[in-house]
Amino acid sequence: MLVYLVNILLIIVWALVFCTGKRTKLKKYLFVGICFLQLYLISAFRMGIGNDYSMYVIGYFGMSIDGFSKLSYNDWEIGFIVLNKLINAITHSARPFTFIMISSVFPLIGPAFLISKYSKNAFISVFLYVNLYLFYLDMNFIRQAIAMSIICFAYGFLKDKKFWRFILIVAVAALFHLTVLYMIPVFLVCLLKVNTRTLLLYLFGLLFYYILSDGLLTIVLSKFHSEYSGSVFIENGVFFYYAFYPLLICAAMVFLSYYVKNLTPAMQTLIHLTLMMGFWQIVMTKHALFERFSYYTMIFVILAVPEAINAFSGQLRENLTRKYAKMYGKSDEDKSRAVEAKAVSVTGKIVSTVTAVILVLAFVYNMVGLIVPEKGVHGVLPYETGIGIDIPSIDGLFKSGNSV
Repeated sequence: MLVYLVNILLIIVWALVFCTGKRTKLKKYLFVGICFLQLYLISAFRMGIGNDYSMYVIGYFGMSIDGFSKLSYNDWEIGFIVLNKLINAITHSARPFTFIMISSVFPLIGPAFLISKYSKNAFISVFLYVNLYLFYLDMNFIRQAIAMSIICFAYGFLKDKKFWRFILIVAVAALFHLTVLYMIPVFLVCLLKVNTRTLLLYLFGLLFYYILSDGLLTIVLSKFHSEYSGSVFIENGVFFYYAFYPLLICAAMVFLSYYVKNLTPAMQTLIHLTLMMGFWQIVMTKHALFERFSYYTMIFVILAVPEAINAFSGQLRENLTRKYAKMYGKSDEDKSRAVEAKAVSVTGKIVSTVTAVILVLAFVYNMVGLIVPEKGVHGVLPYETGIGIDIPSIDGLFKSGNSV
């Protein structure tokens, strides 16, 4: 656990260096680059980290035997198979460590691009990326993590409603994990305007799912992925505490949709993505398998939160300016400046408090994921390296032996 806590501490340190004072693109790029470099080092030098670690290293070794003469392996997608074989062909190494070092790059490229290009606050975005378990997912669901990384490059097309370009990115991502095809209906939902009727549509979808899910899953699994039928992924749900913080974010987005008078197209899209994340967060408490769908939209929450804070700040400042102007009545230029200054000051204090609460709750959510499960969420504990470096373990300070 120590390595993850130090990682968060360093992110805060880099934020103090690069995200304070005058903001520039260079400082933003340096901050994101340094943060994602340290994330890469944690991921690249790991050994045995991630619940699916063994499955992937065994797969890599198995595929290295027959070269490109056989382009199939279990039910894995062709893009990931080709990637494995290319790594082996270029490095001439069947060692799992080689595969982990190289494959660790790909899940991080997309999120780094997304934050660098679109985030209103790079520090909040990086902080959420780590604390919402998205980084831990990179070290577990490797195929899906690569697909999610690719879909990050489709955000601009989703925001600007460029369907065919969006579909092209989805098709490339599907070469690594077919579940990313779920993003096609996501695009269609994002065409809807966020309003009360749309919110009721989400609630109706949840009700419909809870009534009919068992029967629908029986039909689907009789035709596709029958290995999941009767498994714990279908019969059991994920513990609710995994959904609690993401659902708080969803609730905040619902409030924002009513509070902000003129939502930008980007904000409309990000509210939809956040609500769909929340939809699947609730669904996965009944059927754990659907946790995977939640992550495809959760990745965009790292943009949604700073965008929402920015929109909330602008609307709050406007409301307070109007309020204080009425209190002082019609006045001269000096009083107008005083009204503006007071509105800015109060807005700054409220927004800073809201931001602090968001970050603290995100960190608590992270700690719950590290402390409660025996091996940490996604199996990231205890952290061990493949290069012979022993990292002191502090897991025992937090775990009581009753982890689930």
